[in-house]
Amino acid sequence: MFLSIKNIPKVSWSSKKPLNLKPKISTFFFLLIGLALFGLGEGLLIVSFAGASPWSVLAQGIALNIDFSIGVVTIFVSIGVLLFWLPLKQKPGIGTILNAIIIGLMINVCIKFVPTPENYISQILLAIIAVLTVGLGGGIYLVANLGAGRRGGLMVGLQRKTN
Repeated sequence: MFLSIKNIPKVSWSSKKPLNLKPKISTFFFLLIGLALFGLGEGLLIVSFAGASPWSVLAQGIALNIDFSIGVVTIFVSIGVLLFWLPLKQKPGIGTILNAIIIGLMINVCIKFVPTPENYISQILLAIIAVLTVGLGGGIYLVANLGAGRRGGLMVGLQRKTN
């Protein structure tokens, strides 16, 4: 039973098609909530100083070498990944585009306004909260069904091309 879900669940507010440019207000609302939570979790994980996701590590490394914030670099990396979609004939949805923008902005908000915990236990607790927040946000975002994430879409396109 554990890990038995093979498809993304559909709920009443899920979009019927991923490339829907005029989603229901409820679908759009949940998309925004999911992306905001995902970005918040990514930002909290960075602020915790107890870990970071691989793509945030990439953005941090680039940000250390140029004069842009981690969130802005995340947006630029996302645009770069989306450019790889072109030869794969992948089509971004409204969720794909907003994914690139909102997550980067939320990372910047976290870094600016959330202080780094001062002791190790607090850092670990914040990291756990961050991972749970990313999971919740990702689930909500995926159920909205308004386009693949930028990296997920790249993987789908590569799989289709190479089988």
